Amino acid sequence: MTHFEYIIFVALCAASISYTICRASIFKWLREWLSKYHHKLEELIHCPYCFGHYVILTIMLTTKDIETHVVPISGYIIYDFLFTWFCIVCVTSLLHFVMLLAYKPVIDYMTHRMFEKLNQQKRKD
Repeated sequence: MTHFEYIIFVALCAASISYTICRASIFKWLREWLSKYHHKLEELIHCPYCFGHYVILTIMLTTKDIETHVVPISGYIIYDFLFTWFCIVCVTSLLHFVMLLAYKPVIDYMTHRMFEKLNQQKRKD
């Protein structure tokens, strides 16, 4: 696998994981639970971009033979690791933007549905 392929594959995976955990209703319980403990955890778990950093870091640290996947820009493994990490963060950010645009109609529909439910409850009261 080339360095470019590694960056793209990790970015796709991290974008999917971070967006799903931060936005999907299936993980709402987790976001609510973590929000109780500290406001910084609440910010982290509601922001796909912020959470994505940690997802990428976890993927990179658990990758077998990480030395072969980092982009050899300087010859120093720490610098190369950070360079590769933030290259992946950049690609992940672009993917989050695309995901937010694609998900906008669903959010609009869910917001409309929520307001309809609230209006129905007000009419009953």
